[in-house]
Amino acid sequence: THKLTICSCLPCGLQGSLEAADHLKKKLGIGFGETTPDGWFTLKEGECMGACAMAPVVLVNNKKMHDYMSNEKLDQLLDSLK
Repeated sequence: THKLTICSCLPCGLQGSLEAADHLKKKLGIGFGETTPDGWFTLKEGECMGACAMAPVVLVNNKKMHDYMSNEKLDQLLDSLK
């Protein structure tokens, strides 16, 4: 239902996107390119969304970008999408 794409390029990685991706993987129980068993979330790895200064960034359904994503904000995003 929802495709979550997190930028994992080097600049974003240095600003916490790799840790944010690990948090999403653990929280959802899936890896990149996988979909949760209930079909709600698919996790994708993105490459440069042009928002390095606002990393970590997550793009939802290729439409809405969320920036400065802490673990708390990621959890809130997941809750709001269910």
